[in-house]
Amino acid sequence: AEAEVSERSARPSGHLSISAPAGFGRQHVAPLLPSFLAEHRDVTLTLNLNDRVVDLIGEGIDVAIRIADLSDSSLVGVKLADNRRVVVGSPEYFRKHGRPKTPDELSRHNCLAFSSAGSQRGWTFRQNGRNVTVKVGGSMGCNDGAVLHDWALAGKGLAWRSMWEVGAEIEAGKLDTVLDEFASQGNDIYAVFAQRQHLPLRIRAFVDFLRRAFSQPDYWR
Repeated sequence: AEAEVSERSARPSGHLSISAPAGFGRQHVAPLLPSFLAEHRDVTLTLNLNDRVVDLIGEGIDVAIRIADLSDSSLVGVKLADNRRVVVGSPEYFRKHGRPKTPDELSRHNCLAFSSAGSQRGWTFRQNGRNVTVKVGGSMGCNDGAVLHDWALAGKGLAWRSMWEVGAEIEAGKLDTVLDEFASQGNDIYAVFAQRQHLPLRIRAFVDFLRRAFSQPDYWR
């Protein structure tokens, strides 16, 4: 009934509940929300930031931002942007330790790996037409990407991060990339919502708003 009334008024209205990964949401969703509300004055919203996969229906979430493979999802997914992953280090680190020229040379570098429950994940590269995961290690690991990011900026090692996390520092010369020719495509960035017969205009408007913002050529800089 709410959706039908909204359709007839042709103006987004009501409350919008949004979920997003903590880092991405803090950096790339929260700053845009005041502009969205300025365009749609009959909409209010709540932004929930967390890194778990939320149950949209059970938790009353209208739209979630996910950086994931949605091939087996029952949700409706709208792609917002590509997500390229790169190996980065600070100019100071490269002056002291050199630059790896192949993924195999990472074994000679201090790699700041994402660590969870005592195990470290590998870094994935594209070699000879296929994805290859390289086991990496170093003196420090963490289960928080923001900490790995800060350590890389401080010259403590190399990190494998998404461009949405490090694009500004690369542009500013605080970080530099290596092994770009071996980069593999990461999971893309999507807005997802439950299948509905009548999609409220506020959800449609929000997804369209993010697509426009993220499609600007200079946005990720």
